[in-house]
Amino acid sequence: MLSFYPGPSKVYPQTLGFIQEAYEQGIVSINHRSARFESLLKETLENLHQKWDIPAEYTIYFISSATEAWEIVAQSLIEKKSLHVYNGAFGKKWAHYVEQIIPQASSLEFGLNESLSDFASQISDELKTTIDTLCLVQSETSNGTGQVICRKELGFSPDCLIAVDATSSMGGIELPWLEADVWLASCQKCMGIPAGLGVLICSPKALERAEKLNRKDYYNSIILMEQNRKLFQTHYTPNVLGIYLLNRLSQTLPSIRVIHQQTWEKMAIWEDFWKHQSSFEFDFLVDQHALRLPTVLALKGESSEVNRIFQLAEQHQIDLGKGYGTWKNNTFRIANFPSHTLEDIHSLIQFIQA
Repeated sequence: MLSFYPGPSKVYPQTLGFIQEAYEQGIVSINHRSARFESLLKETLENLHQKWDIPAEYTIYFISSATEAWEIVAQSLIEKKSLHVYNGAFGKKWAHYVEQIIPQASSLEFGLNESLSDFASQISDELKTTIDTLCLVQSETSNGTGQVICRKELGFSPDCLIAVDATSSMGGIELPWLEADVWLASCQKCMGIPAGLGVLICSPKALERAEKLNRKDYYNSIILMEQNRKLFQTHYTPNVLGIYLLNRLSQTLPSIRVIHQQTWEKMAIWEDFWKHQSSFEFDFLVDQHALRLPTVLALKGESSEVNRIFQLAEQHQIDLGKGYGTWKNNTFRIANFPSHTLEDIHSLIQFIQA
């Protein structure tokens, strides 16, 4: 099937060749303490820094998933009190996970068509000065909203760490790395490889916080992760195949600036299509154009129409994303990831128009 599911989703077609290559070269069997793995990890980190324009002073770690990163932030970086500001199901889940670890964790929910910066301006100065870590979602997969992350507009203390979930955008659009201290994502979306690998990116300020707290009693302590990274190793037996695939793709794909432009060009095709098509009665769930995530489209309509498009998609061997959380019954989602070609998009458009 052609997958437009918003993760796991379509992988790059060249990935199959890279998997075969990894098997033939024995990559899938190498020891993660070996010189061969160290060389692979070093090359992968260098490639990602270059292709994604990640600042040299920011450090990259490989973990199992973005969900695991939520826990890592709580265990290694939140000192006493965090604030979670969200407008969808995954931001709410992140807050819930942290509440089990940090008793003073708090959360605030804002509206679907409200920008993060506008909502932040309404948060009291008292609250802004009492938290040490602010947790945000840049790409909310459940409803297709995308937020601009800007430290100055958020208005929190300079000492406050900012952690951002960019699960459905990292690798698909340019991200303002310097505007946050922690970025996290999973690989089965914009990165275009099979699930089972997560990416955690930390600023020097985040590492300083981890060193200050010095919490080494957790399996995923950032202190231990950083000690191993300096040796070009990992603190656990990693997903070597996933790292290899990410490395090979980073060698063959264009820069994030080019991918960013392509993502928005494909998004423009989708917006124009849904604005003028008449076969189904759907509108974008997010009214504000500036708040729509270009990598995950969420469309709303009557539940009967939603069911009808799913049935037709299945007949055409196309996998769409079901609605999520609050919007489970009256929405569906379409992934617009870098692995999706113009041919893929037109295949979906043709069956809808038929």
